Parts: sequence; structure tokens; C-alpha cells
Amino acid sequence: MRKAKGVKGCLAFAAVILTAIFFAGCGGEKKTASTMHLVQTEGTVGVQDEKKKTVSLVDNLGLYSGYQVGTEAVSYAWIDLDQAKLVKMDQNSEIEIQKDEKERELEVLVQSGSLFFHVTEPLSEDESMDIRTSTMIAGIRGTCGWMERGADASRLGLLEGTVECRTPDGDSVIVEAGQMAVLPDGESTIQVVPLSREDIPDFVLAEEPKLPDGMDDGGPGTEGAEEGTAEHAEGGAEERYYDPEAGLPLPELLQDGIERRILEVQDGAELKELAMNDDLSNTEIHLGDGTYEVQYLNFHGFENLSIIGTGETRLVVTVGDELILSADNCKNLLLYGLIMGHELPPEISECTAGVVRFHSCEDVKLVGCDIYGCGQVGLSGWDSSVTAQETVIRECSDQAVYWMGGTGDLRFTECAFVGNGEQPLFMGNAAFTLENCIIQDNESSQKYMFYDESAGSWNESGTKEAGNAWQ
Repeated sequence: MRKAKGVKGCLAFAAVILTAIFFAGCGGEKKTASTMHLVQTEGTVGVQDEKKKTVSLVDNLGLYSGYQVGTEAVSYAWIDLDQAKLVKMDQNSEIEIQKDEKERELEVLVQSGSLFFHVTEPLSEDESMDIRTSTMIAGIRGTCGWMERGADASRLGLLEGTVECRTPDGDSVIVEAGQMAVLPDGESTIQVVPLSREDIPDFVLAEEPKLPDGMDDGGPGTEGAEEGTAEHAEGGAEERYYDPEAGLPLPELLQDGIERRILEVQDGAELKELAMNDDLSNTEIHLGDGTYEVQYLNFHGFENLSIIGTGETRLVVTVGDELILSADNCKNLLLYGLIMGHELPPEISECTAGVVRFHSCEDVKLVGCDIYGCGQVGLSGWDSSVTAQETVIRECSDQAVYWMGGTGDLRFTECAFVGNGEQPLFMGNAAFTLENCIIQDNESSQKYMFYDESAGSWNESGTKEAGNAWQ
């Protein structure tokens, strides 16, 4: 598959899929299959023809009956017909296009994932357009919504218009704007339920469709909405998922069964002295509430070292050219409940160092930590495996994560990346995995960038995004 960076455009995207519908031209001729085009891509998008051969991506790629289009993680595709009909594919989705020129029929089969559709001009009487999964079919005319083939059900959410949903066996229901049709696997009856704002996927909201009356203020889905909101550029409210005041919860400290000596450290100078002069293998260091001025910690060659904070423990440096913490050739290192960042006096105007860095380390764990700027980079390193859980990386001037070289396996679970700078949010050649994370209010124009795509990979599931410059 080829990777391409796309440009946001709701109408352009909607037009892509609808281009497959054939309109009569001058003299009564119908437009040919070449009027359907893949006009925009973002991330990694692949196309195969009716013979399952890979099709190279070019600008305004023509799509034909039997073609399949697939998106990988953090990747989207727009298909266009006449600027009045649009389809957008979500990440990790696959569709197949089937059309009959003679009968003026178009069918888009959602084999996996989700597909947004927006038909701003109703189809003519002799045209038909169906979007379907393996279990549910929706006849689309002048409507806006999305169709999803999930792990356990097919769903259709409708934002505008009216749609008839049916099963291959003939069961049929009418779905109105503000409703969702659901057909669980193994069942034969389509259920119609109210649609809430929380039901609408992020990739749909990114196209800024008109929501059903009452949904955006006081309507379904607004009860109990998160307080972390900000004004949208046009003046409306945009949902925020991470509340800086609340932060993330401190998870339970789990034990791994390894016996360690326990040390209690009272201040930053004592902690730094330990790191420089003691063998800290098989050691658990306990820190209290408050600020520890460490002026750069380096841990080298230790195994089974745990540094345990309270969630109110701050490790800081007061100069702009030093890391807060680095580790080299360590194995099974745990950082728990620590707030780490630069606290610079007024006479120092900028940072030239990052916050935490790991080199040639194995099994590093960041649990319940808060990593913040003005450090250039929140987390950096090379040749290491790092797992972060319920950890925040925020307000760093360049990247949240920068993997400098070599191998790297980085996994983030229920983490937040908020308010970071203009460089790609994740950068380098690591294997990045995000599970149920929040990515919000970052200034970067790209979510991630690999120096060498053959050496890096990106996997993402359950992640929520809001207010980022690339959206």
C-alpha cells in the first residue's frame, strides 16, 4: 500500500463515492465508470482492481466496478462524483464498489470498518445507490450519515434525510434523521434506536456535518457531557476528551513478585546521589508529595528498579539544557506516579532538552505519570521497549515522542497527548501502538512521521482526537 497525505474536504470526499453513480449526459448518454474518482487520501490507502491486482495511487484515480479500497490505521480515503455526492472511509476499513451502468445502479459494500456518506442532491428517479454490509442494506438518495460493519453488528446512523434499511431476507425499516438502525449478528430483525452525539464517530464529526435538531445543544447525548470544552473556530462548542484540571487517574500499583529492598528518599539531592553512586538493582524507591529538584537523573545498568511517586510527586530541573531523567541499559524499570518537567526561572527563556529518554533499555514502564514541557520532547530514546499506561505527555515544544534511531517498541494504553508543538507528534522509526488514548489540541500538522517506513509501524485502536491541527 502507498502512503499519501490528504487534505480535509467533506464535500470532496462525499463526491468521491457518489461519482460512481452514472448521470445521463447530453444526447441521453450515461457517464462512464471513469467519472468515479479517489480524490483524496490520508495515511496508508490501498486500491485493488477487479482481478485483485494492486493499483498505483495517482491524483484523481478512476475507480471501476469490482475495485476495492482499503485504509490502514490513522488513514482515510475520499471518493468523488460531481461535488454533490460524497463518501469517506474511516481508518481500518475496506469497501468494494459494484455498479451496473445499464441499470444505473451503484452499490458500495462495506466489508469492514465504517463509511460516511453525504448526498447533497437527491438522485434522479432512474438512479439507485445502496450502501451495504454483509447483513444490512441501505438505499441512499438525499441523505447524510454513516454505515458500519462492526465486530458484532451492522449499524447505520442517520444525520439528515430518511433511509430505508433492509436485510437480504426482506425485513425492512424506515430510519429518520437522529436515529440509528442496528442489526446484531445472528438476528434477523433490524432495531431502530435514538441516535446520541456519543454514537457519532470522530471521523464523521471531522467532516462537520449538520447534526439533527437539538443534538448539539440540549438534545440526545448532551446529558453528562464532559466539561472540558473549547470554542470552535466558527464559534460553536467542540467536545474535549481530556480535562487539564482533572488529569488522568492514578492507576493501582501492581506488584510483579520480585523481591526488592525499599528506600524512602526525602529530596532531590538524595535521589541524585543514589543514582550516581549506588547499585539500585532490585530496589524500590519511594518518594513523597512535593517537588524534588533533581537537576538531571541518570540510571545506568540497573535491573528491577522501581521509582514510586504518589501522583503528587514532582521531579524537576531548573535549567533548560538538561533532561529530567534518562536510563541506559536498564531492564524492568518502573516509573510510577511521577510528574516530570522543567521549572525554569524567568531569566531562562527556552528549553533545549527533552524530559525523559531511554537508551538500550528493556521493559520500561511509565504508569500514572505526567510528562510536560517546556521540554522539546516528552519521551525520546532508541533501541528500547517502553509501555506507558494512563500517562500524559503535554505542552512539549516539539514532539510528544521522538525515537532517535535503532529499534523501538512503544505501547501507549489510555494515555493522553495534549497541547504539544509543531513537529510531528510521533516521530522516528519505532513500532507505535496506541490503545484507547486521547490526542487533543496539538499544533502539529502531522500525527506521525517515519524516517524509514520499512523500519516503523503504526497501530491504533479506540483513540479519540479533538482540536488537532491536522484534523
